[in-house]
Formats: sequence, C-alpha cells, structure tokens
Amino acid sequence: MMHGVTGHASDVQKNADAVQARCPGTYVKLLKVYEGESGLLASMEPQLSLFTSLVQSDEQLVHGFNLYGESQGGLLARAFVVTSNKPPVHNLVSVNGPQAGVGECPKVEVPKIKQLCGDLGTDLQIYKWPFCSFCSYWKGKDKQGYLGDSQWLADINNDRKINETRRDNMMSLNKYMATVALQDTIVQPPWSAWHSYWAWGSKRKVMNLNETDGYKSDALGLKTLAERGDLILNSFDGGHLRYTMDWWKTNVLPMLDNKFGDSESSQAIV
Repeated sequence: MMHGVTGHASDVQKNADAVQARCPGTYVKLLKVYEGESGLLASMEPQLSLFTSLVQSDEQLVHGFNLYGESQGGLLARAFVVTSNKPPVHNLVSVNGPQAGVGECPKVEVPKIKQLCGDLGTDLQIYKWPFCSFCSYWKGKDKQGYLGDSQWLADINNDRKINETRRDNMMSLNKYMATVALQDTIVQPPWSAWHSYWAWGSKRKVMNLNETDGYKSDALGLKTLAERGDLILNSFDGGHLRYTMDWWKTNVLPMLDNKFGDSESSQAIV
C-alpha cells in the first residue's frame, strides 16, 4: 500500500487494518517512499526507483501481490506495473491518482511550492522545474509542448511511442480499479484519475476516456482491459481522498481479498 503526496505510510494503516480484519493472516506492506514534504519536493523518477527497490527486496512479495495506491501513490503504483511489474501485480487499485497528468498546480500548503505556483501561475511550462513531484506529471494544455518537454509522464503513458513491454505489463493485470473523487481540488482535472483529461487547448471540456488518443491506440492496454471487463472506473462524492471507510470496504476491499499462490500455502497478499 502506497500513501499520497506529502503523506506517510501510517495514512493507509486504516486500510491495511480493514484488509487484515477481513482476511486474517494477510501480509500487508506499507511503503515508506518520500514521506511528508519530501514527496512533493522530489521528482517522480527517484520516488519510483525507491518504490521498486522496496517491493523487489521483500521476499514476501516474490510470487506476486495486489497493489493499492492513493493520490500520487496511485500513479507510482501504476508506474511500477508499467515499468517493471517484477514481481507481478495481480490486482491494481488507484484512488485519486493523477494518471493522465495535471494541468493546474494542486492546492498545497508547502510554502516553497505554493509560492512558486501562486507567483508564476499555472500556464507556464513547468515540466523541467527541479524539486517538484507534480512537474514530472505536468501535462498542461498544449499537446506539442507536452510531448516535447515532458520529463516523465509522456514515457510512462506511452504517449510518444508505444512500448510493447510496458503495455503488456498493464494487460497482464487481473483487474485494474481507478477511482475519482468528484469534488477533487488536488488533482486537476479530477478525471485524470480515470486516465481522462481536458481536450487539448481547453480547461473546460473533459474528454471521455474512449475519446483520448491513448485509449484509441490502446497505448496502455486500457481498451483491452475494458473490453475484457477488467477495467473498473468508480467514484465517490467527496474531496481528495475524502472517502468514507464504509465506501472503501464496500468498493475497494473486494479487490484485495483474493487468495493466490500454491495450494499448500495460499494466502492473500497486498
């Protein structure tokens, strides 16, 4: 389980507790990746590198596992599947993850970032700003600017060219759940959580997923997952990560209670 931007591993302890209450004996690993302010002040590549290292060094996960991420952690979780998927992820859940990028600075309270965004505005091309996590998944509103200058997201999303191995990694998932918060003010547009985004040049019209270039070309295998019935897009009516645990237990928990492994020592693993 992976926490959100500026968050801590303890933020998802309640979720781990819910899994273990439903499936006693489940092994749950809470990833400590750039906790607190450092999660906003570091680019995504070193965060993904640490994420991958922590997963691959855990012998409990060697045969595969379910993966859950919140906010920026949801994007990191999906990026792990795309770039590595070793050991393999079975079910992937991302709650309010900026999967298609962002086009406005998030409402944050970290002084350095808040001042930069407030002073310079969100129309600047900030792909190359140092010490800024969301700059790694900045998409802006100009397609050519994004494709030319994106330092991370365009490759993670196969937006420049399709990397077949990365697409295959996504299609190898058993199921993929992506959740949007209908009142989200952190991820802009909120529908990025569903791999959707504003129409290029606009900050009003949000494209349906099947209207996006990535879906049409099946760049990440999302079309394949959808046609298989293994892409689950859901939502809750609240702010960023402001779901209730009742909602979470009803909608998300069933994604994390499956059992796999050899028949003699089968156990659920998150």
